[in-house]
Amino acid sequence: MRRTGTIRARRVAVAGAAVVALGTAGAARATTAPPDASEPAASAAASDCILTEPLRIGYAADFSDFGGFADQPGSEAAGVQVDLLNEAGGVGGLPVEYIVKELPEDPSGAQRAAQEMLDDGVNAIIAPPFAYNGVPLIDTVDGQVPIISNASTDLQLAQPDRGAFLMSFSDPVQAAAAAEFAVGEGATTAVTFSSPDDPYFTNTTAAFAESFGEQGGEVLRDFTFGIADEDFSSQVNELASMDPLPEVLYTAMIMPGAGALLEQIRAAGLDDLQVIGADSFDATVVWSAGEVAEGVSFTAHTFPSDDNGVQAFLDAAADAGVEIETVSFGALASDAVKVFAHAAETACSVEGTALIETIASIADLEVTTGTVTYAGTNGVPEKDVAILTISDGAPALTTALRPAFIPGS
Repeated sequence: MRRTGTIRARRVAVAGAAVVALGTAGAARATTAPPDASEPAASAAASDCILTEPLRIGYAADFSDFGGFADQPGSEAAGVQVDLLNEAGGVGGLPVEYIVKELPEDPSGAQRAAQEMLDDGVNAIIAPPFAYNGVPLIDTVDGQVPIISNASTDLQLAQPDRGAFLMSFSDPVQAAAAAEFAVGEGATTAVTFSSPDDPYFTNTTAAFAESFGEQGGEVLRDFTFGIADEDFSSQVNELASMDPLPEVLYTAMIMPGAGALLEQIRAAGLDDLQVIGADSFDATVVWSAGEVAEGVSFTAHTFPSDDNGVQAFLDAAADAGVEIETVSFGALASDAVKVFAHAAETACSVEGTALIETIASIADLEVTTGTVTYAGTNGVPEKDVAILTISDGAPALTTALRPAFIPGS
């Protein structure tokens, strides 16, 4: 599917793995307007760039039950942002072209899809959130064009030497932010709930424990669970018998399990226990658990505020008839499109190497969620972590921070 020109209000729909060809592959030639003879020679400003071939952005989307929470709103939001750019004149004087490529559910299909996108002339790719198909995609592209993983917090997908970047913070960053927030609220003791079923559920809790300890706190115990579990009575009974009781519980658990855990915590009378979650609480809508979620906090990628352009973007999408179902992952996709557009105009090229080098040097670029920096970050952008707290049945922004200590950095 290709999008250019004015905003078209429609939900992304891709039949199978079909993709519309965008033209021949290969590097675009670019020229710049001649400088004013009265001015010293300088590199071309973004407004001086004239491209001879358009920036072509592809979204390798995982619409399965596993990745759809991110790539459904992300693919729609990226299309809205492309249309907004084109209404403002495009990039390098040409409309940006945009396609969505649905990834097959088998990981090997990501390799085929990636090669098809390259063959069709895509010169920048927004990638899915998980490593099971993100890594094969990176292996296939292998630095030919830049890749930005829209919603991933997995460090495996940040490989700037191969042109692969994250659009979000990493798991160590969000866990460190949660720990810093907990300490700032006066907590000195905590427990964690982790699962061996996926590294996400253990990487986050390990980073939280290290960061919490670095700031003088103590994680008293880690409780384990299975990601398909919906009964945590055994763990909660043991938790309730601890003396002294911990002040904080941190986990990256997903719904509906997280809702069941909250119900059992409240039923055990542990009302003073502060529950803090990872971005999984946002992705799987923990507030849908109802009253038991009141007061729960979690790390999120963004939230509308006076310091960012999230609400303005959501309003623009609504005006186009597009409802972005998950704010964080829609706004991150808007960011990714803006990063690619900035790179193309700054380098005045859509050639893969030029785009990758330019992205790697970005510092304090204004995007929808705030500002983003890649320079010196090894592919994981420096961005604020939003801390949201459930109040009256909905998330509200409590604070936003960049943690002072990050495990492994």
